[in-house]
Amino acid sequence: MGNSEQGPEAAAQEPWDREQATNQLLALLPLLNRIVVTAVQREAGADTTMPQFRVLALLAAQPQTLSALARQRRVSLQSMGALVQSMVERGWIVRTPDPQDRRQYLLTLSEAGRSHYERAQAQSLRALLPFIAALSAEALRAVQLALPALHRVLTREEEADGDSNPR
Repeated sequence: MGNSEQGPEAAAQEPWDREQATNQLLALLPLLNRIVVTAVQREAGADTTMPQFRVLALLAAQPQTLSALARQRRVSLQSMGALVQSMVERGWIVRTPDPQDRRQYLLTLSEAGRSHYERAQAQSLRALLPFIAALSAEALRAVQLALPALHRVLTREEEADGDSNPR
């Protein structure tokens, strides 16, 4: 029986190969997503979806065009357009003409959208903090090393896809 079948506790006994690490990551993602979804909906309302929360997060970092959002979320322009329209109607996003390209609109968070995002983000942090607090100092150090490395390679992959597959 392989490590991925024994669970994370048994798998931690010996070093993982790349496939075992991937299996462990895939097993963890639904758990993490469920915690965040529950926290977001608790704070922001049951009708707030994770795609909406992720768009709010992207726009909280900086204003963007619809095409940039679609590319980052890896969805069609049509799908992103429908999502953004629903968020404009809720008063979370404001469209303004893009000064760089008058054919496009720059999407920014409204004050209500920023407040909505910040409350949901804070609730997500409060929901995850007890799990991180339960880690030993050694496990926390391992997370500190692993997460930036994963972020680096995943970001590099997204940048490569964005360059080779413009929408």
